[in-house]
Amino acid sequence: MSHIKTDGLIQVMVVDDEPLLRFHLQKLLQGLWEDIDQIVALGSGIEAINVVKELDIHTIFMDIKMPGLSGIETAKQLRASGYQGNLVFVTAYDEHAVAAFEHEALDYLLKPVDEKRLYECIQRLQKRSHTTVKYELDAEQLSQLLPQHSNPTLQWINASRGEAIHVIKVSDISCFIAEDKYTTVVTLSGEYLIKKSIKQLVEELNNNEFWRIHRSVVVQVSHIERVNKDDNGNLTVYLKDIKKTLPVSRNNMHLFKQM
Repeated sequence: MSHIKTDGLIQVMVVDDEPLLRFHLQKLLQGLWEDIDQIVALGSGIEAINVVKELDIHTIFMDIKMPGLSGIETAKQLRASGYQGNLVFVTAYDEHAVAAFEHEALDYLLKPVDEKRLYECIQRLQKRSHTTVKYELDAEQLSQLLPQHSNPTLQWINASRGEAIHVIKVSDISCFIAEDKYTTVVTLSGEYLIKKSIKQLVEELNNNEFWRIHRSVVVQVSHIERVNKDDNGNLTVYLKDIKKTLPVSRNNMHLFKQM
């Protein structure tokens, strides 16, 4: 895949609260966009708003789901303050949800970012540099997107095993089990660790697909093989294809009320 050359050196910004994804996107951009003079990597929307005031940023690649200001909220403030550069959302939405952004003429990249897809995005940005057509959302349009997309469900998760970081599709996860400062991610291919709490996961996961069955356990419903009740009325969840059992707390037995 060849480098893309634009007219003159440019400054690009990457905004993502997850360091691994931020670094991954930086490396891809450096390898694909020849005329990048500088990549400013930041971890929050507030930082982005402050830095844009000081630098001439050609394009901002920005995560949507971030603590504090979301990507949409940050973009709204940037447009309101007069930023005229390109905005590219980096998102974990599935393609149906992302269609709303595409309809509104926003570029987007799905996580984990694919090199070929990024290359196509850069080509479009390059072509846009040679046209006078306005291709942006103003603050009012961004406000209309905000209620619809400010709370997406989690699609991918970064988890560690040993020294390696793995990007795991949420649909492949059987359950999450909280232990001390970490949460164990259980999949058919093995177990991984994350620092998200069960409370955070419950807020980000689709609650029709993932049930909190215990204060320290969240299970994907489609990965349940069976639920057994003992003589004392206690429930135990058995997972498909994984030799692991999960307790159901008294407060969450209503999820299995048909038993």
